[in-house]
Amino acid sequence: MTSGTALGEVRPEHDPDGVPTELMQLYYQRGFAVPVVDLWELITEPAGLSRWFGTMTGDPAGGHVTITTVDEPARTVVVDVVACTSPHLLDLTIADAVVEIRLHQVGVVTTLEVVRRHLERSEVAEVGPYWQFHLDRLAAATEDRDMPHWPAYTDLAAEYPCPG
Repeated sequence: MTSGTALGEVRPEHDPDGVPTELMQLYYQRGFAVPVVDLWELITEPAGLSRWFGTMTGDPAGGHVTITTVDEPARTVVVDVVACTSPHLLDLTIADAVVEIRLHQVGVVTTLEVVRRHLERSEVAEVGPYWQFHLDRLAAATEDRDMPHWPAYTDLAAEYPCPG
């Protein structure tokens, strides 16, 4: 694993009445020493996204794009924009994954919160390291560091136990 990487937190999902369900969510929080608008551009603009996640085709303003990821092997995923308030809120459906992104700047630090929702318990150990890998790549892009590589993350499944 890459040194200094932050693990995601596994949390139970709740129904509208607050009762825990069988589904899980992954929660990540990271701080970046960049302005919120710069981080927003890395997440939403084709040139920024290609630096750490993949190549975007389509018009995000239309609410629908396709991304070919940097994964090996590369994957092509359909992304639907559910809600967007620049530069603070982005709710997406990536393939069939529900992802919520929130950005907040206080002083010189921008905090990124990412929630990956509606995971089956059996998916958490695979999905957790995957998002951790991509968030570490985002951090490397903000600092102009070498990009982490996926093999360093394959042993992290045990770091994502489900509560309860």
